[in-house]
Amino acid sequence: MKKNYLFLTLLFICALQSKAQNIKDSSILLSAICNTQSNTIKISWTTTDASGYQISRKTTETDNWGTPLATISSANTFYIDSTPKKGLVYEYRVAKIKGTAVRAVGYIASGIEVTLNHYRKNILILVDSSTYNNIDSNAWKTLKNDYYMDGYGVTLMLVSEYSKPPAIKAKIYAWSNPNRALNNQCLLIGRVPVAYSGTMLANTTDLPPDAHPDHGGAWPTDLYYAEFDGAWTDFLTMTSNVTRTANMNNPGDGKFDPHFIPDNIDIQIGRVDFRMLPAQGISDFKMVENYLRKLHQYKTAAVSVPSKAFISDNFAYLGGEMPMRSGWNNASCIVGQNNITSSGNYFDSCKANSYLYANVMGGGSFTNCSGVGASNQFTDSIRAVFNVMFGSYFGDWNTQDNFLRSCLASKGLTLTNVWAHRPHWYFHQMAMGMQIGHSVVIAQNNSTDFSLNYGYIGSFSGNYLDRRISMNLMGDPTLRVHYFDGAKNLSNNKINSNKNVVLTWTASSDPGVIGYHVYRTSRKGGVYYPITTAPINALTFTDMDPYNGTNYYIVKAIKLETSNTGTYYNSSLGVMTTATGVVGTNTGIAENITYNLLVYPNPAQSEINIETEANSTVKIYDLNGRLVFETLTKNSITQVSTSAWAKGIYLINCNNGTSSKTEKLIIQ
Repeated sequence: MKKNYLFLTLLFICALQSKAQNIKDSSILLSAICNTQSNTIKISWTTTDASGYQISRKTTETDNWGTPLATISSANTFYIDSTPKKGLVYEYRVAKIKGTAVRAVGYIASGIEVTLNHYRKNILILVDSSTYNNIDSNAWKTLKNDYYMDGYGVTLMLVSEYSKPPAIKAKIYAWSNPNRALNNQCLLIGRVPVAYSGTMLANTTDLPPDAHPDHGGAWPTDLYYAEFDGAWTDFLTMTSNVTRTANMNNPGDGKFDPHFIPDNIDIQIGRVDFRMLPAQGISDFKMVENYLRKLHQYKTAAVSVPSKAFISDNFAYLGGEMPMRSGWNNASCIVGQNNITSSGNYFDSCKANSYLYANVMGGGSFTNCSGVGASNQFTDSIRAVFNVMFGSYFGDWNTQDNFLRSCLASKGLTLTNVWAHRPHWYFHQMAMGMQIGHSVVIAQNNSTDFSLNYGYIGSFSGNYLDRRISMNLMGDPTLRVHYFDGAKNLSNNKINSNKNVVLTWTASSDPGVIGYHVYRTSRKGGVYYPITTAPINALTFTDMDPYNGTNYYIVKAIKLETSNTGTYYNSSLGVMTTATGVVGTNTGIAENITYNLLVYPNPAQSEINIETEANSTVKIYDLNGRLVFETLTKNSITQVSTSAWAKGIYLINCNNGTSSKTEKLIIQ
């Protein structure tokens, strides 16, 4: 699609106020009320100047909206869906019709008593060795435990900050590919290498998403790591009209060619990276440590955040583009339209008040956003959890004191940030308990955002901006909107000649808790299964049929969450206790009793990482049976220098006293 890039640049710099209008009217602000007795969902909206509305519905498992549910007159301000199934999440689209054209659109997710999600699948934590070794080991233990207590399988893997992106991608692929349906979330922490891709403006017509013709070429992207099936080539050139060396792209330079993802994104991926932020006044290691502390506090509900949102729109109409339309949509779904503040300055407002969602935009540079502020202001405690920002240049985030990345460095509540609105991102699913990574992948893969027929998208029409490599998440992809206080002080006592286990715990402080689920596994780090069929309204539970030997128990508080858009069953993070010496006979759940052992890189040259259980004996032998290395592990990850070893094949044996495993190692 050819564009006049000078015209577009001018559009980006100045909003066309002569056509100004209420930007909220470009997005239909939706809410939903679920009726469990009649099994209906009532979708309500606020908008003006319509001749009718078109209502569509789909499940979260499909991209196809299908045939509309209904087309209704402009006299209506709500629609009642009488056919939803209890326990499922639905997405609704409401389109405002004026004449023969669609003039506004709104999206919402809703459901009636949506089923509790016991198992949230698996996450890979990829950390560079320098960051890992410069942070207290307890921070990593807490991070892994919080994921595990939230229903995730967890793998933490170390990489070198000096590795090339293809080597990093190979590790992620090797972890995910055996079961992509389960191994589908990844968090990059610290100095993990940054991939670049793009040849924007190669023919002087394909603009970068911020519309500045001097900002083409390659941009940083984590989507290279998250997409496994497409062709990421490296044979094109883009150096003309590109101001910064970092954005220049030459054949074989390690920067890839595509600026649209070659295939659908396969995993949810986010990044926590504080390199090159001297304005924050502390080391990148300390900023990572601070982020992990904030993350733990938020997930355990140690901090309370009201259901409020902040919007600062410094672009308004912008030539018909009206970028804040999706911001109003998201805020309305997540917190409700009456809980949105749209006046005042972002930094002043977010120091004085706490917000779940903040969406700001204005003309920008790498270090500031006009009408919003500068990156050095994030040294203050900014109290907005989920952030969305839009402006020139800083979407290219691997730069010094970058505005987008600096947001997460704040000592306050900032946990995620994205550069959005070209294209539009939608987070309405989060109101129904889904993690932000779910919404992010939908946005990254989307090519079907509603294309309006008249006076709406403006100069960036159709799908010109969809599926760009610039769509990256800063922060933890597993984060959800609603966390609450869980059970505490879980203990166990064996009775009846050690054949049964009695569990007791302290109640959650949350007034909405309806009961507790008890989970169990026979393997530390294994998938735990609920052994209660429904939440129990008690602070004790007796396991009458435990496993023989060791049983690991987890208790979670359960509540029926009533959000602005529907109701769903939600669980707190769990609390664990271990019962040993149990005389049990349970064989009802077949679990693979395996010993966790990961060795990487493999093949290796100068150093390997051995990930296994702490207090395990590690022995490495050559093929002649000679012992070349032995240690008792203190942590879950042990680094071993192999620079003096002869090239060849070695065998690594790990033993924790009850189980052992052997892997082959190649030194080259």
